[in-house]
Amino acid sequence: MKALRLKAFQETACYTKPFANKVTETYPLPPYATVKGMIHAVMKAKELIPFSLSIQGDYESMIIDYRKTYFFEGNKFNLPIVLDGLAVEIPEISHMTSMPLYTHMLYNVELVIHINAEEDILQKIYAAFKENDAHLSLGRQEDLLRIDDLAFVELETPDLFAGVSLKHSAYIPAEAIEVDERESGIPYLLNWTYIIKNGLREWRRIPSVFLSKRTFVTDETFCKPVYQDDEGYLVIWNDK
Repeated sequence: MKALRLKAFQETACYTKPFANKVTETYPLPPYATVKGMIHAVMKAKELIPFSLSIQGDYESMIIDYRKTYFFEGNKFNLPIVLDGLAVEIPEISHMTSMPLYTHMLYNVELVIHINAEEDILQKIYAAFKENDAHLSLGRQEDLLRIDDLAFVELETPDLFAGVSLKHSAYIPAEAIEVDERESGIPYLLNWTYIIKNGLREWRRIPSVFLSKRTFVTDETFCKPVYQDDEGYLVIWNDK
């Protein structure tokens, strides 16, 4: 199986969790939809492009920063708005207040992302990254992304009978892991695609398990196909 492998680095990153209003919490890796959106932006896509992903990586440490957050005060709810990184003037709106909130940021993030799609789509994604003349970000607008390597790789089916330790922490779709093995990681419900209903995004989410670096896995860990590239990275796809 042919795939496109992207190795990248971010000095700082915050992959904000939805509804984390009092403290801006971050996922340990960029969720599927965040990576999917970045790829679509690089391709300047106007419609949904079918591909699947395998996301893994690690960070050196987590740091805490402040960010100025604006709130619309109402009788029923407070709506938080963050304008960091946007070249806009702060609007003057009645009943709007601001306050500093903690922001969790990952420091020195290394990412390895595999992309699975039809041959022509992989070629278009590869060309879009190679021809890109603008800065890339992943997470917040200010979380710059440096592409260290972009290459086509061949994936093989590994022999996991004796077991292997993960080279990086990784998101694994829960349906790919045997039920009694899912407690070895942290469960997440990750956004993937959405439809618009009544002007709002309704997300389809993928139940996933975050497995830490050096987690020992065997052929009894998984119930879906597992692949391995030429550098020993295990690859397990989400669905398209």
